[in-house]
Amino acid sequence: MLSFLTFCRYHAFTFLTIAYVLYIITGGVIFMLLEQPEEDLLDAEVHEFVGRFLEDHKCVQERSLRNLLRKVLFTDRRGIAVLKSESNEYNFDFTSSLFFIITFLTTTGYGVTVPLSDEGRAFCMLYCLVGIPLTFFLFSSITDALLPWVTHAPIRYLQIYWGLSHNRAALLCCGGLAACTATLFFVLPAITLCLVERKWTFLQSLYYCFISLSTIGLGDYLPGRVQSQSMRLGLEFATSCYLVLGLVALLVVLESFWELQQVQALLRVFAGPHVREIKGLCLDEMVLGGDPWAGVSPVDRLQYMCPISTISPHLSDAPTAISAEERFILGPLQMSSSEKAASLSLHPDTSPDPPDQNS
Repeated sequence: MLSFLTFCRYHAFTFLTIAYVLYIITGGVIFMLLEQPEEDLLDAEVHEFVGRFLEDHKCVQERSLRNLLRKVLFTDRRGIAVLKSESNEYNFDFTSSLFFIITFLTTTGYGVTVPLSDEGRAFCMLYCLVGIPLTFFLFSSITDALLPWVTHAPIRYLQIYWGLSHNRAALLCCGGLAACTATLFFVLPAITLCLVERKWTFLQSLYYCFISLSTIGLGDYLPGRVQSQSMRLGLEFATSCYLVLGLVALLVVLESFWELQQVQALLRVFAGPHVREIKGLCLDEMVLGGDPWAGVSPVDRLQYMCPISTISPHLSDAPTAISAEERFILGPLQMSSSEKAASLSLHPDTSPDPPDQNS
């Protein structure tokens, strides 16, 4: 039994890779079974419609009709409306161009609006070559700046005032952070889209939010396509802000979960025995019990320790007293000579003197 566990531990990364490949294959098979019948049904409907149109219009040749449809589909994929409305709407006005840039820099890329000229394609490549790394660097910097406030401080608060261990406090904090993020950036935006886009169901709106913030960006759903121009521009601007804020929030949540000791221990298991040590963690640190002060430095312990009042007033020329809590927390730390003197003056040695040898 022990040799089997050792074998599994040694080949954990191989097992993880095989499981991931099987996961991909399973997803492909499931999507094929779910979507292929619907695709066949749509294909049959289109061919039936084309056949009826050719029967009703004998003067139209099938080849000419198919060339026309091919041209219409080509322009539609590039965001050019075939049926022009009275108001001229552009895909590359200023607001739409900003929306296009945001979707590219965040790697969402809905694919609805694309560059039409060779100059635009060349500029897009050069612009994103610098812009995408710069965007990720900025998001990473914002994440590092937010982590002490939204993750580390709540964990420390739960340890000090609730008496939780570091592992339990971290799990509770990450769970609450994930719930708040899901509510603010998935549920509430989906409800808002249901109210704005009357034809969208809640599932379709939630699907759009997930596809957008996961940077998949399929482009099958996009708000504002059937609205007025002013409404479309407003939704594009709101979507741009939503993408930036939502991605930062997701990065904070992912980084918070990444710092969990259980996640680090699992990573060390699947990374293999010859990988460098990951934050010095082992499987024993996956337990939820332990010292509630674990992970808190002695200085932070003093900073967040509730003060204990004294009976006598403190005089300006009196020696500074070292409290019991400070002596307990600073145990291994070196006290200064004044602190030692103060401790000796407040707690004199009451042991009896040794007998005199001469007597």
